Amino acid sequence: MRRKLSILAAMALSLGLFTACGNNQEATTEPAADTAVEESTETKESTDAEAPKEETSSEEVTATGDATEVVFWHAMGGGQGEALEKLTKQFEEENPDVKITLQSQEDYGKLNQTLVSSLQSPKDLPTITQAYPDWMLQFDQAGLVTDLTDYVKGEDGIDDYEDILPGIRDEIEQDGKILGIPFNKSTEVFWYNKDLFDELGLEVPTSFEELAEVSKKIYEEKGIPGVGFDSLSNYYVTYLKNKGVEFDANLDVTSPESIEAVNYYKDGVVGGYFRIAGTDQYMSGPLTNEQVGAYIGSNAGEVYIKDGVEGKFEYAAAPYPAENAVQQGTNIYMFDKATDEEKQAAFKYLKYLASKDAQIQFALDTGYMPARQSAVEDDSYKSSESAIVPILSDASGKLFSRPLVEGSQQAYNDIGSVLESILSNKDSDVEAEMEAFAPQFQSDFN
Repeated sequence: MRRKLSILAAMALSLGLFTACGNNQEATTEPAADTAVEESTETKESTDAEAPKEETSSEEVTATGDATEVVFWHAMGGGQGEALEKLTKQFEEENPDVKITLQSQEDYGKLNQTLVSSLQSPKDLPTITQAYPDWMLQFDQAGLVTDLTDYVKGEDGIDDYEDILPGIRDEIEQDGKILGIPFNKSTEVFWYNKDLFDELGLEVPTSFEELAEVSKKIYEEKGIPGVGFDSLSNYYVTYLKNKGVEFDANLDVTSPESIEAVNYYKDGVVGGYFRIAGTDQYMSGPLTNEQVGAYIGSNAGEVYIKDGVEGKFEYAAAPYPAENAVQQGTNIYMFDKATDEEKQAAFKYLKYLASKDAQIQFALDTGYMPARQSAVEDDSYKSSESAIVPILSDASGKLFSRPLVEGSQQAYNDIGSVLESILSNKDSDVEAEMEAFAPQFQSDFN
């Protein structure tokens, strides 16, 4: 029970919201990068467990005695929910033998809470659910998640499965099994004030070293911080990944690489050339208000930048300034309690959502990134006016997933809180703070 509650608390914290990507925010708040978050689109969190709310996926298509019903729990709201409904309606029109019943759980915190509560009564689980992979660990351990390998690799499977971006495939594959199908995905990118960069003759940074130099130059010339990061957890995990260190139970948070990661950001804050989001929550506000020159955040945050800029300056995006960038967002999982007929119908729907055309449509409608290489490179996607489109092919080649192990989400949340505390106090002793945090970090994985 302690583990279930800790996982729920972790989700609530990360989505208190979260996040593009990056985190996951939904319609009312801006997507953060990743937090598992999460990326990306966050919504206002609800703490009361209520019965799922049923939606009609299309007005024209209704369940009949000949249609197999597939119940889908999700957390998509606002424009994202509308985009999901549109895809679902199209699927039903092409597949009248399947009825998709969309049941909104309002937000990610509520969705996770409802899933956890259903562990005690698996018969109440839906056919399929949107979820972060961390959430599904306990369900898989309990034998409640369907192994999709035979469906994906079968005669009527996904012929072009390898077209799904490698960093995303790494996440949905576990212990030799394919457990999920990618849904709303994002990664972190470098958002910047192009007019400012042009004025100062600055090149877009491609490494952490160059990022610090660019930030210092902006601070020296304009008196504002050069760069900030939306997600402190993502920053830490990504910095270590680019040093060859994995974020898992074997990580020593007092190691030289870990201390270097924290000091890199703290030196910038003390020097005035870096900042954290703080009470602004997301860095898009400071960027569009010209209080910072650039920031690293979810690719799904463009709508907030575009609305905030309002013609004050030209903004642009570039790939994450390092070899590796975290991928964020949810996948869709199938529960084993479904009948064979329901599973076949559900997989038909999942295959449709993962198709190239559906991925392009959902990306254009929501700001998420397509999960397929062919979609990223397709003219119908590349013709979009989004600042992300020209750089996504490069940005999506950098993707990595956090190791999927029990306790990683709690540890991910905890490191973000520790960094927030350290970076908010210029007099903090990094080594002492990380030494004090070490026992908590290890306990998260136990």
